[in-house]
Amino acid sequence: MDDTELDPARLNLYSYLTAGQSEQHVRIMRVLAGEVLTRQMSAAEISAKLTSDGYLVNEDDVEARCKQLVDWGNIIPSVRNYRVATIAELRRTKSRYQASKLGARIASDVDEILGADDGAKEVARELLDVIAEQLGRVLAELKSDRKPDADAVASAVSTAFNNHQVFAGSLRDFNAYLGGVLARYDIVGEDFTVLKTTLMMYIDILRTDVRRHGPKIHDLLTQLEPHYRQVTDILASWQTLTLVGAERGQGRAESEWERLTSWYADSGENSGPAQFRAATEQALGQLLVNAKRILTDAGSGYSRRDDLIRLAGIFAVTDDGDAHRLFANTFGVYSWRHLLLGDSESVHPSANTSWWNAPQVDVPVTLRERGDRAARGRTSPVPDSTLETQLAYDAAARQVETRRLAVTELLVAGTLDGVKLSPVAQKLIQDQITKMAGESGALSSDNLESGFTLRREPITGTSSVQFDDGVFTVYGFRYHATPIEEAAAEQGEATA
Repeated sequence: MDDTELDPARLNLYSYLTAGQSEQHVRIMRVLAGEVLTRQMSAAEISAKLTSDGYLVNEDDVEARCKQLVDWGNIIPSVRNYRVATIAELRRTKSRYQASKLGARIASDVDEILGADDGAKEVARELLDVIAEQLGRVLAELKSDRKPDADAVASAVSTAFNNHQVFAGSLRDFNAYLGGVLARYDIVGEDFTVLKTTLMMYIDILRTDVRRHGPKIHDLLTQLEPHYRQVTDILASWQTLTLVGAERGQGRAESEWERLTSWYADSGENSGPAQFRAATEQALGQLLVNAKRILTDAGSGYSRRDDLIRLAGIFAVTDDGDAHRLFANTFGVYSWRHLLLGDSESVHPSANTSWWNAPQVDVPVTLRERGDRAARGRTSPVPDSTLETQLAYDAAARQVETRRLAVTELLVAGTLDGVKLSPVAQKLIQDQITKMAGESGALSSDNLESGFTLRREPITGTSSVQFDDGVFTVYGFRYHATPIEEAAAEQGEATA
């Protein structure tokens, strides 16, 4: 509905919720709306009813509130009965009130909202199967050889639309709760773990039910689409309340069927399943963001809950003066009085200011007396890098010694099969194997810096080398590590 179509008279129906004495207005509307049917009561009867319920209010106040509610349109004066026997009975029957249609509906909605819990509302997912069943009944009535039963069609249509309204409303409430709870940054630790596990399980159940029943319902609505006019005609002929302006039940107009079809479509702007999928994906993403925020110890956006709790504990035990200073130092909120105690702001002279009136400018002696603009001052000392050089030399020496020990370990092992090597020796072996892999068909690789040669020989089966982080298994080859001089001599003999 556009804003231009809003009826101010309808908006006035909500005025009593925010007006003065709103509690009295709400209680009066609750009495007149009734739990089953609306009531016709006078101000005296309303006052007596509220007093018996434990809420004290006199008759004059009730009368004034009722007149105001009449002006807003929430209640209407009822028909007076002048056939009374006594003056007291006439007084009781005078100025009787009853809730209007829209006033009673708003009062019911208000009580429902006031009595609702802040927690998650369970989605009526069991109604999806009922909706599909009722739509199937309507389709069966239309495709049968006999004339469709108007009572059966009306019953199935009302049940399907009412159940859809309940399901869609509960799904909307759950999505709103989900967005609200994910925006909270005070849920951490075990509370967040329980919330995350529960929501993820429940969201998965909902998505499964929507994926299972949504296409089925949409398929039934697609089959019913050519018969929308026939369904509405059957319901129009069945309709018994023919007053002008009567509010008809759901499913009596083709536009309502079209909206229902678009709601269960798999895609589109008005698709309920598509919007639910997008909302749940966004919610799961926000859950991951919150989990990362809780687990992160540094960086922007992480939780300061522990810091704030510790700060609140300090505030609880300190006096007012220290608390104010601590607050100012923590959040950078300093008193504005320092603005009055500082030096006055200096005004820089413009290019048109006379040098006679301009403030004095300090000029270096060399520039003032000799016109020399060269920088003057002591020469900065040359840093002594002896210590840094010695540390770098020691680190390089340790690296060379570690590499020498790793090469010795390889040469002692010789055949690299069934042996365990250190991490440094593992790095040497991996570098040489990578080098051999880059040289297509090479059976050996020399490491001139470390002084060893790694060669491989074909075998039947596998060979293995054990490292600290696992076992290196080679299929069809076995590696040997030999001194580079010995490998060169063997190669020379083979050539000769």
